Amino acid sequence: MTSKRSMIVVGLMLIFFFINVASTMAYDLNEAGQEEEKVAPPAVQEKPAPVILEQPVIVGEGKAYTLGKEDVLQIVVRNQPEFSGQFVIGPDGKIQYSFVGDIESAGLTKEELKEKLIKELDRFVKLPEVSVAIIAYRSKNVYVMGAVGRPGKYPMKGDIISLRDVIIESGMPTEVAALRRVHIIKPDPSDPTSTKVNLYAILYKGKLEDNFDLVPGDIVVVPTTFFSQVTRTLDKLLSPVTKALVVDEIINGGIF
Repeated sequence: MTSKRSMIVVGLMLIFFFINVASTMAYDLNEAGQEEEKVAPPAVQEKPAPVILEQPVIVGEGKAYTLGKEDVLQIVVRNQPEFSGQFVIGPDGKIQYSFVGDIESAGLTKEELKEKLIKELDRFVKLPEVSVAIIAYRSKNVYVMGAVGRPGKYPMKGDIISLRDVIIESGMPTEVAALRRVHIIKPDPSDPTSTKVNLYAILYKGKLEDNFDLVPGDIVVVPTTFFSQVTRTLDKLLSPVTKALVVDEIINGGIF
């Protein structure tokens, strides 16, 4: 009986011993961890790679531009406010110019119109100094349709514009765009044409030799991928309205 009690006492002593050792080890580890936190130098945070932002593209900037109908001009004649102002090129291609009369402007460049105005004003002003600026480009437009950020009509600031520039201006293709089968449509009433272009190669492979020059009236169509079309079709089929119509057809015997 005594030996059994002794064994129990020894067992309890061993248990307390191991508990005490485990507690001491945990305390030491915790202290060591805190000490490491105290003496460890602060982690050096890596700076993120610099983001290189592309300069915004101004459509057709720096290219030759011939004036056209609906363009808005700012004409300034130095020290002659009566001959200065803003003028819209009308449907007849002319501006209504004070004291001088209507002046043909469509089809001219700014410099050509400037020289023309100087000759006209020479009757009224001695050595006229004239400047001509375009403040609204309205006569030339291209159109972007389909899977781009901002489809719509885009005014041109040149007689031509590249496909890449107008795609960037329109907000770039969306994630569902089928870039390898973009179409350029030239809506000539007598002979409309459609050209297939690999926009992926232009934008992401740098194949600028495939970059297409657009002229006023051209239409760029960026289609969606086949899978996105299927997804949209399924969404329509599974919409509450469509399901209600199908149920109605079944109830009224339209299907069976």
